[in-house]
Amino acid sequence: MGIFDMFRSNQPAVDKDTDPYTSLTMDQGGNDAPTIDDVYKALELLEEGQTGFVSLAQLNQELDIGVVQAIGEMGMFTVEALPSEDSPDKGKVYYKEHLDEYSLQHYFHTYFETGKVKGLENFEVRKL
Repeated sequence: MGIFDMFRSNQPAVDKDTDPYTSLTMDQGGNDAPTIDDVYKALELLEEGQTGFVSLAQLNQELDIGVVQAIGEMGMFTVEALPSEDSPDKGKVYYKEHLDEYSLQHYFHTYFETGKVKGLENFEVRKL
């Protein structure tokens, strides 16, 4: 499978204004129906310096956190969690710095599976 194959989807089209969906985005493009393997591949590209960011959004799903994204280089990464549009915390950015690749995978895996960011209460917070 090539790098861009992970952005192809066999899923039916969704109404992005109302239907719940998950979106994976990075420098190379996006996928509105990613699998957990697609997420791991995107994180691997980040770890290898082949993309500048990875963003995983769960949209129209009534979650407190709508987006988890990561940036980093040289084996040290930052994860940011952005509240959903409907959240009273909208406008805040929760972030955790100096993470290794295993922590990064853990946060993305947990968010992909549950829609939650484990340990969010221990993240630092800044306003947009």
